Amino acid sequence: MGGRKLVSLFRTTGFKLAAFLVLLATSVMIGLAMLLGNEAGQFVIRVRDDSYEKSIGITLDLDETPGGLLKADGMTGMADYSAAYFVKLGYNDLDAITATTGQYVNDGASLYAYTFYIVNTTADGSNVGVDVSMTYSNVTKGVDNAVRVMTYAYSSNTSTPEIYQKSDSVDIDYVVDYGYIQQPIIFEEEKTSSGTIFTGQHYTIGSTASEGERVDYMKYSVFFWLEGNDPDCNEAIQGGTIKFALQVAVSM
Repeated sequence: MGGRKLVSLFRTTGFKLAAFLVLLATSVMIGLAMLLGNEAGQFVIRVRDDSYEKSIGITLDLDETPGGLLKADGMTGMADYSAAYFVKLGYNDLDAITATTGQYVNDGASLYAYTFYIVNTTADGSNVGVDVSMTYSNVTKGVDNAVRVMTYAYSSNTSTPEIYQKSDSVDIDYVVDYGYIQQPIIFEEEKTSSGTIFTGQHYTIGSTASEGERVDYMKYSVFFWLEGNDPDCNEAIQGGTIKFALQVAVSM
C-alpha cells in the first residue's frame, strides 16, 4: 500500500549481545495464567455502544458485516520473551504475525497477538475519528511489572507500532534497545490490581491516501509478552494473572 511509514524499531538488527545473554540466562517458564478481557477466560474487544450505532464496527473479515464485539481465548503458561525476536529492521516479522486476523500464539507460547479490522460504517462515507483504549485489572503476583503491550495500527497511510510498560519496581541498571522507540511508554497504575495502559490512541479512518484512494478500514493488532530482560520478570511472578480489556470508540 502507498504512503507506508517504514521505520525500524531497532537502529541495529536487535539487542546488544549482553541483552540476549541476560534473556537466555533468565529464560524460565513464567506462568502468566491468562490474558483476559471483561469476560472470564477470554480476551474481549468492544466497540462502545454509542459508537457502534453511529459509525464504526470491528471484524475479522472485511467481507462480513462489522459488529461491536470480538472474543478470543486467553493464554496460559506464558514464557518470557523479547521484542527483539519478532521486530527487526523493517516490519517483515510484524507483517507475518498479523497476516491472518484473529488470535496468534507463537510456537514457544511466549507471544500472544490479536489482529482485527476497525471499519468506517458511515452511510455517507465521511471520515471517522477513532480512539482505542486499553485497561488492565485482576493482577496477581505483580505480573504487570513484567508485561509488555505493543499496538500496531496499519493502513495505507498509517504504520505505527507503540510499546507500553509499567514503571520498573526494582532499581537495577539494565538497557533494552528499542531503537526508534527510545523507551516504552509508561502506563499508569490506578490501584493495586488495575490501571490504564493507554487512553485514546487516535486514528482517522476514511481519509484520502496519497494516491487518491479512500481508506475505509484499518488493521489493528495488539501484542502481549513478558519482557525477559526486565528485572521484574523473575520467578516471583510465576503463576501470576492479569486481565486486559480493549475498547474502540468514535472520537468525541
